[in-house]
Amino acid sequence: MGLSYLLLDQGIQKLHLYPEKIRKRAYDSVLLGIAKARKEARALIGSHGQAMPLFVSILRNGTPLAKINVAATLSVLCKDEDLRIKVLLGGCIPPLLSLLKSDATEARKVAAEALCVVSSGVLSDHVGMKIFVTEGVVPTLWEQLSRKNKQDKVVEGFVTGALRNLCGDKDGYWRTTLDAGGVDIIVDLLSSGNPTAQSNAASLLACLMLGFADSIPKIIGAGAIKTLLGLLGQHKDASVRASAAEALEALSLKSAEAKQAIIDAQGMPVLIGAIVAPSKEGMQGEWGQALQRHSTQALANICGGMSALLLYLGELSQSPRLAAPVADIIGALAYALMVFKQSGDEEPFESTKIESILIILLKPRDNKLVQERLLEAMASLYGNPDLSVTISQSEAKKVLIGLITMATADAQEYLILALIHLCTDRVSVWEALGKREGIQMLISSLGLSSEQHQEYAVEMLSILTEEVDDSKWAITAAGGIPPLVQLIEVGSQRAREGAACVLWKLGCHSEDIRACVESSGAIPALLWLLKIGVPNEQEASAKALIKLTRTADPATINQLLALLFADSPSSKAHIIKVLGHVLSTASHSELVHKGATANTGLRSLVQVLNSSDEKTQEYAASVLADLFSNRQDICDSLATDEVINPCMKLLTSKTHGIVTQSARALSALSRPTKTRTLSKVSYIAEGDVHPLIKLAKTSSMDSAESAMAALANLLSDRQVAAEALAEDVVSAITRVLGEGSLEGKKSAACALYQLLKHFPVGDVLIGRAQCRFAVLAVIDSLNAIDMDYNDAADALDVVSLLARTKQGRNSPYLPWSALSEVPSSLEPLVRCLCEGPISVQDKVIEILSRLSRDQPVVLGNLLISNSRAIGALASRITKVSSLEVRVGGITLLICAAKEHKIQSVCALEASGYMKPLIYTLVDMIKQSSSLEFEITTPRGYTDRSAFQDGDDIDVPDPATVLGGTVALWLLSIVSSSHSKHKITVMEAGGLEALSDKLAEYANNEAVEFGDTEGVWISAVLAAVLFQDANVVSAPMAIHFVPSLAVLLKSDEMIDRFFAAQAMASLVCYETRE
Repeated sequence: MGLSYLLLDQGIQKLHLYPEKIRKRAYDSVLLGIAKARKEARALIGSHGQAMPLFVSILRNGTPLAKINVAATLSVLCKDEDLRIKVLLGGCIPPLLSLLKSDATEARKVAAEALCVVSSGVLSDHVGMKIFVTEGVVPTLWEQLSRKNKQDKVVEGFVTGALRNLCGDKDGYWRTTLDAGGVDIIVDLLSSGNPTAQSNAASLLACLMLGFADSIPKIIGAGAIKTLLGLLGQHKDASVRASAAEALEALSLKSAEAKQAIIDAQGMPVLIGAIVAPSKEGMQGEWGQALQRHSTQALANICGGMSALLLYLGELSQSPRLAAPVADIIGALAYALMVFKQSGDEEPFESTKIESILIILLKPRDNKLVQERLLEAMASLYGNPDLSVTISQSEAKKVLIGLITMATADAQEYLILALIHLCTDRVSVWEALGKREGIQMLISSLGLSSEQHQEYAVEMLSILTEEVDDSKWAITAAGGIPPLVQLIEVGSQRAREGAACVLWKLGCHSEDIRACVESSGAIPALLWLLKIGVPNEQEASAKALIKLTRTADPATINQLLALLFADSPSSKAHIIKVLGHVLSTASHSELVHKGATANTGLRSLVQVLNSSDEKTQEYAASVLADLFSNRQDICDSLATDEVINPCMKLLTSKTHGIVTQSARALSALSRPTKTRTLSKVSYIAEGDVHPLIKLAKTSSMDSAESAMAALANLLSDRQVAAEALAEDVVSAITRVLGEGSLEGKKSAACALYQLLKHFPVGDVLIGRAQCRFAVLAVIDSLNAIDMDYNDAADALDVVSLLARTKQGRNSPYLPWSALSEVPSSLEPLVRCLCEGPISVQDKVIEILSRLSRDQPVVLGNLLISNSRAIGALASRITKVSSLEVRVGGITLLICAAKEHKIQSVCALEASGYMKPLIYTLVDMIKQSSSLEFEITTPRGYTDRSAFQDGDDIDVPDPATVLGGTVALWLLSIVSSSHSKHKITVMEAGGLEALSDKLAEYANNEAVEFGDTEGVWISAVLAAVLFQDANVVSAPMAIHFVPSLAVLLKSDEMIDRFFAAQAMASLVCYETRE
């Protein structure tokens, strides 16, 4: 290259320094020859600093021959776009225009050629266009084409080519051209017999009409339409035909008069013929495509749009008086269907109309050409996504047409009838093909047929197995599995991929078919495809392998490991997925015992985490995370430095996907189980948790949630929790609680729970706002939680722990008071009470009962709004062994009954738990003297009686009550609702228990326990019960008199009041008797 440059440099220097020697040595001619011969030489000439100025100088002042040689050299240089721009900017345009006007024909030829080439693409170049406008190039070129300047055909072609390059549809100098007779010049050129000039003239005519529609009448008057239609003829040059079609498209777009003129000139059949000409005549390349495109659009303009054109051609093909051969009409329709695009502002085209027309025309034994064109049209219809969207089973129909084109005569007739049946009778493709008979035909096509035939057959089998379960047994019974396996080994790329998909679908059907596929040698074939296939084939193979493989066969694992560490395939993603699946089927011992093949495979996956390829790292981490999540039984044995350290190392990666998946793996490894201690956390060294916390604070919520899932498990270790707390992990927890997905919120709630188990609330949740937010966010997550799982219980653990928190120095704000401040937050808790399992219900009762003082009305309204809540409370009160839950449930029933007595009693009766509830309450009265529970009672329990209308009694507001006291309260409310409940209380031994209770109070035994509230509540219950004659007449009733007499002497007015009521009821009914 250096030597070549030196020689060229010497040549240019001699041209520059010794212009007189040009005539003798013809250095310009030598340069021309070199430039023509080698591209590298052209680049060297163009890069020489003195080349362009020298060339311009020679064009101005050189000899005629030198000018010709230099102009020709410039034309050659302009073949390269970069050099074309250098030539344009080098000042060559004025001397080339001068050369174009010379008398010498050869000089005009090379000048015209140079101007044509240098103007190529200039319409999109603002600077270049400015140069041509400034130099007046276009007017000069038009002048050269005027009738007075008779030009050589070559010059004429290049001049029109330059004008074609320079004249756009919006150029301002068109008006001057029109005034100068430009239309006549162009129309004359159309008839010149010079193909280059004709093609360029037709294109110029199109630009002219698009820019100046008012020129169209003059163009029509000059006879251009007939001429243009004539240029579309078969024996014309391809570029001429394409440009003529372009001009006709512009004419029909801009003028209704032109449309009618084309129709009157019998242009419709000519345009139809032009559309099918490339396929009929074997016309290749861009000109054939342009001819089809412009002819189609011209017809669409005439018909009123592409939709109208489709209908026109469809109806024309059925017409008894055809304007063109029916094969041509259908061929044009096929092309129009292929290129059709639905515009957004149009009504969707009714494709079924065209389908119906084509099916009517399709005959099993029709003219061969017509039949081929019909099938081509239907393939275009079903293959166009804008048209096929409204056609049922379009994909199956498209594949069926492919099968028809590949089939032999008898099979072709059978398949055509199947297609007609499918389109006209609205049956499935399974029925249209004749069910099992069709399957047999397709399987026979998998053997010795052509590759394309095999591909269509496999694609149809794939459709059938996707839609019809019976087809899977039909394929199996017809011996279709072995050919499919063989196709994976010897078929084309598309056939291999399709066969793998079919085998996957067969394996999905049943264990019996899966076993048949496996026994046919599918797994080795699919492993081979996994090795040599392109990504789509690998994906199909992996899906099939995952479905077919049920055991961790050592040979399969070893093959996968060989692929994993081999040079090919380059992508290991699908290999890793399959290996992960195979390992998941291995037994516990195979996975954890060193030396076992499955254990080797698992440790190899861990080894891949150290790969230099980030995608491979991410896939391996993802598969390991899935494996550890699904096989918790192996995590204890595998939570070692060898496994954990590579995962921890990836947490520092800059790729979010890798970090996220490694965090998932760590989360699964660290998840606690019933049989597992926290020993695994010992592998987390000091500082190791920092990357997880950093990830939890990242902007990507997916990554943050993955890190949070790992932290939720690791924080069970106090040392790790302390480190995380010091690094403000709580801010990450509250963010995920507020913005994360349901899974993320569950992990965040679990992480918060772990922290609260280790540290005081005040150390974890700093300030009232953070504490309040955490409580409400956890409660809000309950709205989306499925009650069939333990997720609700996990979230309620946090709320329950916070609800038990007492106000003090470490917790200046009571967390559960947030629920009191936001009453709507109680709704998810009530939902859990209604729908949750008993463990969830018990936690909810514990939480809600602590709010009974602050929100009795809200609680009552919420509980009564869902009758299931009342039944759930009654159920737990009667069945639960925990006295705390039992007393809490009674407290909540009192809240509901206090505001909605009738509805509450009705709900209890409807639940079927009324009688068991009464018996349980009576039992609690019997046992309550030695048990005390800190259950806050609703403020104002005694502000007004829930079982007595009228009087307001001013009574103390107790902070704590005995378990038996709330039982007394609820019995009082229930008994006051109906006499039958009073009888039930009596039958349950309520009179005896109440008598003993009053006797204790009379002897001041219970008062010593602080149950002063129980005194008057007992008297209330006695007063209510004695309103029933059956109760009063019971032998046990008289035993109340001594105790009531003592209470009448009490220092407390409320005791005396209700004791008097009870005594009055007793005496009243006794007197009546």
